[in-house]
Amino acid sequence: MSSDKKIGDCLVHEMSQRRSFPRLESPAPSEALMNSIFTAALRAPDHMHLRPWRFLVISGSDRQFLGDLFAKDCLENNPHANLETIESARQKASRAPLIVVGIASYKDHQRVPKIEQTIATGCVLSNIGLAVYASGYGSVWRTGPYATSATVRQGLGVDSGEDILGYIYIGTPTKVDRPVKVLDKNDFFSQWPAKK
Repeated sequence: MSSDKKIGDCLVHEMSQRRSFPRLESPAPSEALMNSIFTAALRAPDHMHLRPWRFLVISGSDRQFLGDLFAKDCLENNPHANLETIESARQKASRAPLIVVGIASYKDHQRVPKIEQTIATGCVLSNIGLAVYASGYGSVWRTGPYATSATVRQGLGVDSGEDILGYIYIGTPTKVDRPVKVLDKNDFFSQWPAKK
């Protein structure tokens, strides 16, 4: 078996085992490892090389600023929210030691529609999650109202020509034996045109 075949088999295996881990704790991957992951993740398909993305990396005590934005958004949407509800919103930024905010930063190009740029940015985020998993850590991609909140967008410096596609929470899974649900590829892939 060639070394290329072994590498390919290893990659396919890692992809087949990847899963989301909603419960994460310290440690996060090292800065050096994350820098390598970020560099590799940027190899996502990118029509016309527009690089229609940018990413915010939030860790350590800096997560409290993100938590403050979540709490502010909670209070603005529910002025009568009790302290427990507001604190619960704030703590959402502490669910993992490292958070990567994925932002589609659209470029005007007649041959590359906005949807294609959105997908390209999503591919980078997906690459990050897969590489984190292959490196022995865990992640979960979260969106929800904080991806579209005007308060959060403003606080993070997201302008009108950009969209938050998600928050990748990264760390060490608290439960590593979370089962993988095997999907039947025949439910999603079919030969075309159909053979008689």
